[in-house]
Amino acid sequence: MAVKGIGFVTLADVAKKGDKVAEVLTLKNSMLMDIPYMEMNEKTIHKESIRSYLPAPVYRKANQAIAAQKTGIEERTFTAAHFESRSQMDAKVAERGGKDKIAMNRWNQAQGHIQGMANEHAKLIVYGSPSGEGDKNIGFNDVYYTVNAAVETSKQVVDAGGTGSDNTSILMVNWGPQSIFGVYPTGTQAGLKRTDYSAGGKLVQLQGLDTSGNPGTFYGYDEIFEIDHGLVVKDFRQACRIANVDVSNAKANVSAADLIDLLITASYRLDDAQGAIIYLNRTMHGVLHKQARTSVSVGGGLTFDNYEGQKLLHFNGMPIRIQDSILNTEARVV
Repeated sequence: MAVKGIGFVTLADVAKKGDKVAEVLTLKNSMLMDIPYMEMNEKTIHKESIRSYLPAPVYRKANQAIAAQKTGIEERTFTAAHFESRSQMDAKVAERGGKDKIAMNRWNQAQGHIQGMANEHAKLIVYGSPSGEGDKNIGFNDVYYTVNAAVETSKQVVDAGGTGSDNTSILMVNWGPQSIFGVYPTGTQAGLKRTDYSAGGKLVQLQGLDTSGNPGTFYGYDEIFEIDHGLVVKDFRQACRIANVDVSNAKANVSAADLIDLLITASYRLDDAQGAIIYLNRTMHGVLHKQARTSVSVGGGLTFDNYEGQKLLHFNGMPIRIQDSILNTEARVV
């Protein structure tokens, strides 16, 4: 795995310290186990200076002058999206089974909100796009969106050949402070923040409607869940998207894409494949597992190895993780 760097933290790190919210969040979203986060360097925005070109060396003879040159630097700005979910529970509901069950009943309710936030977070990382919804920020597919050679990032998109509307993608990412990482606004935190307005068993007044639809109040428990997330692609060469994988063909094993061949191609598109992690959805993981039965025996680069305490399928040393937010209904990438 890529070195996170000073000031970077993953939600897996937080979960290991006993944070129940982080533990539930990462169990439902494997990419959050790996993405390193840091505070934005300018409060609510993050700026990165990215080298756009290098000066060309000049051959010279003795006493021959050469012109001064400078490297090209381009400054790019990245933003973060903010989204929330609020949980309110009537005291009578929370006390079902006895007052000693209040904490358990509230935690059961909270896990549903955490799962919903995790699902939205996972979709944002892959499919976020400010051009579609202004409150969202970029996701991987918004950066690696075309195979058109006129677009620079197309070099990092491998076309698997699917032409219909039941396509999916596989992402290969090398996380790190000099490549790709997550950010959050200054004064907030990485991952999900849980604010309990009923800490210590405090009852608060909640708004509601009576049976006739008239507004009223009742007492209960109130808490809110929030996430601030931004994706910084500092070096686009450190990720690759295998796009246009035809799902129906892959499942039926009829004219199916050779996933192993595609992974080989993708690994050579990365500037540095050492430490990269592969993400694909549950359907494609099953297809790859079946293809691996033959490939492992003939040395196709697929093995089962231990990675952070888990037995995972690996390709040429890269762990392969299930990311269910990657859809089976992607349109063709052109």
